[in-house]
Amino acid sequence: MAKDYQNHDVAISEDPTLSEQEQEHREGMSMLIKLAIAAVVIASMIISISCLMQFNDIQKQLEADRKKLDYYEEQIGRLKYYINKEVDDEYIAEYAREYLNYYFPDEEIYYNDDKQ
Repeated sequence: MAKDYQNHDVAISEDPTLSEQEQEHREGMSMLIKLAIAAVVIASMIISISCLMQFNDIQKQLEADRKKLDYYEEQIGRLKYYINKEVDDEYIAEYAREYLNYYFPDEEIYYNDDKQ
């Protein structure tokens, strides 16, 4: 006798050898696995966003530090100039103007508020 299997509607996920309780347990585990995967994906996204924000903060700090380094290198160059320069009247007058804000009595001084 040949059995006709074409007319039977059987869901693929259901196993006829499993009891109803085992079927519910399997479906619960499947849902639990889906929730675990979703939690891992969400946690990964949060960690990625956090890392990107930290990276941006570090980049900003690096740029600020580079600007400070450029400023200090310029200051070192200026100080080396004064160290290596021969001490004469011109040197003393230049140093007094630059660092002590002194000037000669007959000089006209113009102040500029623009610090650029």
